[in-house]
Amino acid sequence: MNGSMKSWCAGSLGALLCVMLSGCGASANTANTANVVEGGSKGAKRSDAFQAAADNGTTTVVVGATGVVLTSSDRGNSWARRQLDPLSSFVGVSACADGSFAALDFFHRVWVADAAGDNWQARAIEEPANPLAITCDAGNRLWVVGSGSTIASSSDQGASWSTTVVGDDAMLASVQFLNEQEGFITGEFGAVYRTGDGGATWEALRKIGEDFYPYAAVFADRDRGWVSGLAGVVMQTTDGGNSWSRRVNEAGAPIYGLALDGGTPLGVGINGLVFRASGDQWKLAGARKSTYLRAALPFGDGRILVAGGVGGVEVMTLDDDPKVAANN
Repeated sequence: MNGSMKSWCAGSLGALLCVMLSGCGASANTANTANVVEGGSKGAKRSDAFQAAADNGTTTVVVGATGVVLTSSDRGNSWARRQLDPLSSFVGVSACADGSFAALDFFHRVWVADAAGDNWQARAIEEPANPLAITCDAGNRLWVVGSGSTIASSSDQGASWSTTVVGDDAMLASVQFLNEQEGFITGEFGAVYRTGDGGATWEALRKIGEDFYPYAAVFADRDRGWVSGLAGVVMQTTDGGNSWSRRVNEAGAPIYGLALDGGTPLGVGINGLVFRASGDQWKLAGARKSTYLRAALPFGDGRILVAGGVGGVEVMTLDDDPKVAANN
């Protein structure tokens, strides 16, 4: 781990990702090789630390901290395993409107692939210095946020980038576009930004709280959104981020990933716990044997893909008894 990363790890927001990135290095010149191995019903190894998942309607992609990519064309019934650069560390992945995929490598690269999750190509990204989150909007533009309050965007699949700096020097932890024009960013010290003009400008909204450090965020529409943070805190807005209210977390446990199942928010977190919002409360909806879960990907048919540490990747339903599931 290099010196700049050690410094970043000392911060509250960096602690989560540094656990997942420990042991990884950086090599900007490593060749892009992809050996495909059929992975049966799972395709994961115990050493895998999965961070994110995306689906374009026909292909599902899961990415990990050592350059591992899993792809499935049957919603997780079988997997193909690809090992890209083993010195990469994927922290995010997004499916674009045209079906292509883009994965964010913490070590200054964005990897793009076709709609089948094949033909991965690495593209350099200089800023942010520590990239943390990626999304692709409805116009197929890529957006990356991270350290230094920096927002980077690309309209040519990462071949070139433009950057914008908003606010003070802080980590921006999540970015989501609802359509081509409307999007939200959340970050360190409770920062929330909103755009209504396709990212041309970003409006700073009222902060969630000076001591709030977000792990994940998801917005259902321009009014309703949820952000999870340290110590199991979950905050909700019903007015587009102008005000926030704390919601009850039944387990009091950290939630590292958020997603929407229809209009219902779901969360995954420490010790393989899975959560579902019910009214103003977040209730346990399942559990899997894992040190942590980071990715939650609902398929819209009652099933949800979850992925995380110790090779944890599974398609599950949310009608399990959490206590029973945790002991299986």
